[in-house]
Amino acid sequence: MFQKLSPLFWWCLLCIACTGGPESKGVPSADAVSAAVSPVRPGFFPSAPVGKGLVFIGAAGKRSNPKETLQIALEDAARRVVIFNEVSGEYAVQNNIGSGAFDYTHHTYTSLYYNKEGVKRYVDALEFDAGTDTFEMENTFFVRTVYPAGLPKEVNYRPVYRGSNQKPDWVDSPPARIDGYEVGVGYSDRRALLADTYANSCNNAIFAIIRNVTTVFRSSNTLYNTGGLFGYKTASDNVTYSYGVLSGFYVLDTWIDPQAKTVWTLAIAKKFD
Repeated sequence: MFQKLSPLFWWCLLCIACTGGPESKGVPSADAVSAAVSPVRPGFFPSAPVGKGLVFIGAAGKRSNPKETLQIALEDAARRVVIFNEVSGEYAVQNNIGSGAFDYTHHTYTSLYYNKEGVKRYVDALEFDAGTDTFEMENTFFVRTVYPAGLPKEVNYRPVYRGSNQKPDWVDSPPARIDGYEVGVGYSDRRALLADTYANSCNNAIFAIIRNVTTVFRSSNTLYNTGGLFGYKTASDNVTYSYGVLSGFYVLDTWIDPQAKTVWTLAIAKKFD
């Protein structure tokens, strides 16, 4: 689909190298996971750094085998660690407006690039307690993990939660900036699986930051004759394109609307110089 857009779209796939193998921490048994009762409230899991580690939350649709479900959720959390190290992405919107009342098309194109091959290397380095760091919601299994890493710069921001549904203040009034970081809020409407809604919201937070980093706008107008005295028509093609490479992409907070089951994500990142 990008062939209709500017040649700028033909970026080469970025190879993001991950060096070193993390120390193994072990994984709880399937029985321990199956019997886990978590005090974490579903839909409300802030991920502020803990001690000397960063919190990464993984999600997976429930399988019949609890151990398999856990493994998929841990790999999802490990994917967030890889993305934290480096991620690049493209975001484009193409609008075509013609002379007719219904001559209008709208398309959105997105792509994310990160080192997918490096995900499994981080799984065993994730620390969590099956009794306090797992919960289930809408047939989706969540695991809250801690990875031994730090943010490039300390974050001096804490959300405020109000109401019976504990809605964070940043949903309606996102911070304009957080010292040292680009800020993005991702949103996803309800998908068939909550795990997919959660992942889509996280990805949209990446694209929100990328749109703040680099955006290019291109517009072209075409005049053509369809025949006859009044046969001239015009067509306008507008493309907004964004590309960025981010490091330190980190989710500060996630909120799942308890009624609509939509997902909101507040995240930060630093752009590469």
